[in-house]
Amino acid sequence: MKQIQLFIIIAIFFTKGCSSTTSAYSVENFQCYPDKVYLFRHAEKQKIKGEKNPELTKSGFFRADALADSLSSIQNGVIFSSEFKRTQQTVNPLSKEWYSDIIIHTASDPEGQVEKALTQCNKIVIISGHSNTIPNLIRLFGINESIEIKDDQHGDLFTIVWENRLPKLLITHIGE
Repeated sequence: MKQIQLFIIIAIFFTKGCSSTTSAYSVENFQCYPDKVYLFRHAEKQKIKGEKNPELTKSGFFRADALADSLSSIQNGVIFSSEFKRTQQTVNPLSKEWYSDIIIHTASDPEGQVEKALTQCNKIVIISGHSNTIPNLIRLFGINESIEIKDDQHGDLFTIVWENRLPKLLITHIGE
């Protein structure tokens, strides 16, 4: 009974507390969940004064390859990325491994990203985002842990799984 109450509280928090708009989902909508949702901050980017959409560095491309290698055994994967070059370049090698297109979703619509991810029943989902978007996405998925990603922090792979319809967060590291 306590688990059901906790789930309802998380669902209410998800739909009301974390967003400025009401989510289109309610507790009754969730017949299934993605098998896993991975959230990964883009790999190392070039630092060019005035450039708002830089590409990855050589180290960043190595990390993107490491991400693809670490998730290469997964089948049935769906890839989401923000509209920026660095996030797309981060998941491009994975897209080739999974034979899956990259679905672009604007970074300024985290609620929409979460809603799209939650419609991927029984699939593996990865969202390539940013240091300032990944923590909010984690909260929108119902995880209450406080997550901070520093500007020079790369390689953390945040994994959300559901146990008894409740989200659980796991964190691993990819690359050097």
